[in-house]
Amino acid sequence: MSESRSHTHRSSAEAAIKSDLAKVDAHTITPEEYDEIPELTDAMLARADFYVGDRLVRRGSTGRSDEMVAIHLLPEIVTYFRAQGPGWQARINTVLTEAIERERTLKPR
Repeated sequence: MSESRSHTHRSSAEAAIKSDLAKVDAHTITPEEYDEIPELTDAMLARADFYVGDRLVRRGSTGRSDEMVAIHLLPEIVTYFRAQGPGWQARINTVLTEAIERERTLKPR
């Protein structure tokens, strides 16, 4: 190894950050800095993911057990719902449930 090279190697994450991580770790947050942090709103919390360990916990569990089935959907349907982020399968389920309810109101028994 060349004498001009450093004998300490930074991880790729540290190299990408290009920051003095020791200085950042040593920094103590002041009360004034806390004032800069926005308040969490109910809407923000409603969108938040909840984890237990590394497992994502589903929100809004109804206590019912869903039946797992395989269906074929058009690619544009899957793309549309996946683009909205996690929970896309539950949103498809909601849309289908709403369609059933609309149909029931239109067709008297």
